[in-house]
Amino acid sequence: MPIKAVFNEDHEAALVEYDERPLAPNELRIQTEYASGKHGTTMLLMDGRNRQGQRWDADNRLYLPSAEPEPDPVTHNQVGTSGVGAIIEIGADVRDWQIGDRVFGFMDVSETNIITVERPADFIWPGFAEPSPWLIWELGDLDPLLALCFEPAYVAVNSVRESKVRFGDAVAVVGLGAIGLLTVKVAALSGAETIFAVDPLPKRRKLAQDYGAHHVIDPFAADAALEIKKLTGGAGVDVAIEISGHYAALDTAIRAARFGGTVCQAGAISGNAAELWLGREFLTNSLKMIVPQGNGAMEYKPADYPLWDQFRMFDTIVSKMKQGQLTVPGLIDPLVSIEDFPDVFELIKHNPAEVVKYGIRF
Repeated sequence: MPIKAVFNEDHEAALVEYDERPLAPNELRIQTEYASGKHGTTMLLMDGRNRQGQRWDADNRLYLPSAEPEPDPVTHNQVGTSGVGAIIEIGADVRDWQIGDRVFGFMDVSETNIITVERPADFIWPGFAEPSPWLIWELGDLDPLLALCFEPAYVAVNSVRESKVRFGDAVAVVGLGAIGLLTVKVAALSGAETIFAVDPLPKRRKLAQDYGAHHVIDPFAADAALEIKKLTGGAGVDVAIEISGHYAALDTAIRAARFGGTVCQAGAISGNAAELWLGREFLTNSLKMIVPQGNGAMEYKPADYPLWDQFRMFDTIVSKMKQGQLTVPGLIDPLVSIEDFPDVFELIKHNPAEVVKYGIRF
């Protein structure tokens, strides 16, 4: 029987066997070759502090006090977000794909994946769609490890676009996980004049330089915001993008922004902001803060809809990758076999400096 990756009730990574089901007429089955998933978001969900004693009221879009815990999103969601593989079976109504075609798209960390070939009218994040997922593209000559990065690239592109980074701007990216590193690359492609990249891990700072950062700063070795102010002649950056999900990083982004600048809170933050002082630089420098529409709940359309929707965003990312413009060599690290998936998550939990974005090979 084939195997797939899951998180059990104790939030431990595990492998389980599963049964193959018959295909519907509009579906195809893929033999997975490579797959990947989020680990920063997964660790946030495992943390669970944002949900403690609260429930999400969808009608009022508020968290409200509740004695009943919400369903655990870690065990109720699929592990993977992206995959590469070859089509091994097609449904009776599938016309545009053939057995043997190599494709990539939204997939689980699973030996096989079933794809619904028609795109729905409205985007639904594949982790919650049924059947799931349903977006694929032809692989062609694209590096399979780069193809695995199409999904986190969405958050990077959306953050840069909705922050309105323009040609000649100074930009700071605070937090250099996979999405932060992609944000550096996208900011460079967007014409940013100067890019500052902030992260305590040397491996990630080196990748940021490779992807277009002009200055890299270790926030544990220096006051990163002060260094950015010095390097910009005291002005600061036009746009500061926080992408790590830590309040200290958000504080750095706020302090690094110039008067009237934009702070983009793109990282998912857990817990209480006890040490965040919004009455200091944020107030005094008349800053604007945004949360990119669609980053936290990707079923919502981008802010500039109907000119752009999620499908156009992903198609553009894929196009830029195939043109050789959006490239991030070295981002998939480590790459391990499916049997080693549980060990990778132990590494993420206990030695996160060793993981940029994990990849699984089958």
